[in-house]
Amino acid sequence: MKINYNLLLFLCFSMFLLHLNYLFVDIMEARNFVTAREMVDDGNWLFTTMNGEPRYQKPPLPTWLSAGMGAIFGTNSIWALRFPAALACVGLILVFYRFVKKETQNINLALTIGLILTTTYLVLFVGKRATWDIFCYSFTLMGVYFFYRTFQSEKNNFLQFTLAGIFLGLSILSKGPTGFYVIAAPFFLAYWIAYGFPKIKWAGWIWMGILTAIVGFSWYGYVFLFDKETLIHTLEVESTARTNREVKPFSRYFSFPVQMGVWAVFALISLAFPYVKRKVELPKSYSFFFWWTLICFVLLSLIPSKKERYLFPLMIPLAATTGFYLYYLMQNQDWKKWEKMLVKFSFGLVGLIAIAVPVILFAIFKVEWGIYAILFSVSGILVGIYLMREVFKNFNLRNAFLGTVVFVALAMFFGIPVIDGLFNSNPHHHSILTKKEEIETSGLKLYGFDAYSPEIMFKYGNTIPEIYPDKPETYPKESDFFLISSDNEPIESIINQLKNLGFTAKFIEKFDDNEEKPGTKNHVDRKRMFLFKVNKN
Repeated sequence: MKINYNLLLFLCFSMFLLHLNYLFVDIMEARNFVTAREMVDDGNWLFTTMNGEPRYQKPPLPTWLSAGMGAIFGTNSIWALRFPAALACVGLILVFYRFVKKETQNINLALTIGLILTTTYLVLFVGKRATWDIFCYSFTLMGVYFFYRTFQSEKNNFLQFTLAGIFLGLSILSKGPTGFYVIAAPFFLAYWIAYGFPKIKWAGWIWMGILTAIVGFSWYGYVFLFDKETLIHTLEVESTARTNREVKPFSRYFSFPVQMGVWAVFALISLAFPYVKRKVELPKSYSFFFWWTLICFVLLSLIPSKKERYLFPLMIPLAATTGFYLYYLMQNQDWKKWEKMLVKFSFGLVGLIAIAVPVILFAIFKVEWGIYAILFSVSGILVGIYLMREVFKNFNLRNAFLGTVVFVALAMFFGIPVIDGLFNSNPHHHSILTKKEEIETSGLKLYGFDAYSPEIMFKYGNTIPEIYPDKPETYPKESDFFLISSDNEPIESIINQLKNLGFTAKFIEKFDDNEEKPGTKNHVDRKRMFLFKVNKN
């Protein structure tokens, strides 16, 4: 089966770089964007801040990149702030394609795996968001790729070691040692199992380690020298919080194949190691990626804190095992009866969903008629009919595979704006931004009191200093000011607390900055605020 490399390039750039302005900014992005804005506006490029307070919980490289785009296109441009993360995801996919091509010497297999990774649900979800994760994983994989290439030569290739050290260092500068744990360690252990321990090239390995340390810990070292106390306190608090946050049992990740989206069924079968290893063209390479997947799963499961997006590193080798199995099916016809049923079920289900797109949109979700909804519906029907014909009439697996890739691409091209409309469903939405002009015109400053909400901080566009009851130095020096506070407590309770601090507060208005309606997962308390006008007693 021949697949044109240009298709992979086109899908990567169009699926990840288009529509970056859609979908509301989540809490992880908001933290990054607020820090990026303060880098540009206040010059806090090294001693990073969020809402005017030290923000040392994460290394600054991803924020530097967002801030660089913000300095050019404006720090309110969501498209510009998300662009570096989307580009990092494209880089990860293209590097992994090169990795597989180098490992297998089979360009068609590599392109198949590349297309699977590009259209995997979790990759699409994380790649469209400007979190630290994607930078960390992308730079780690790049470093691993160049390190892997040194295994293929007897010479001490210092260029490869240098590139490996730089990218691994950039990974640390993006999210600490996370990438080493979830990508580099599983890769190395899997290679050891599949091929034996690689020959140690002492000079190259030491040089790579030195470069990794210099690049990766440069910012930590600088801040440690000039703001040691704050850095240590921040790291201690973050370490404790990470250990206790989102603690889930080992079994939480057993559903990981679901994160592959349309490839979930084939991903699950691809891990039937004894069976698939006998079938595939390159059993050694398949074994390498299988052990990479298994070790990555075990290491991720050992971490008490568990979220679905943490499974992203697992999607990389899992896309490879899935690709090996699908490529075997496309190259051979000596299938088992259950495999024929599997192919018909999996691709037939995608075809059925594609045909049902207009029903899902207009009958179930009640979306409004619009150009994107119409295009998504029409293209879904056409691709669905094509898939059904290729699966049940022609039984052409290659065409069914490409049809599925096209359907996912169309879902991203036309579906994202439609999904964005569904997310903005809160009938009570009333943003603090409606009062911003009045607040600024009054000449009074806006403060926060139990008002931690990175999303509102980002939307508002200015620092909102927080008042801490046990820290008098944070009390406003102005005699009059505006104040927002979370609506977790009754208005009278907040007024009484402020009174005890020496302030008289008058309630003005309630705001709800939640995009999604009440009762949904993303409707959160921190986006609901009370606004007061306050003066000193």
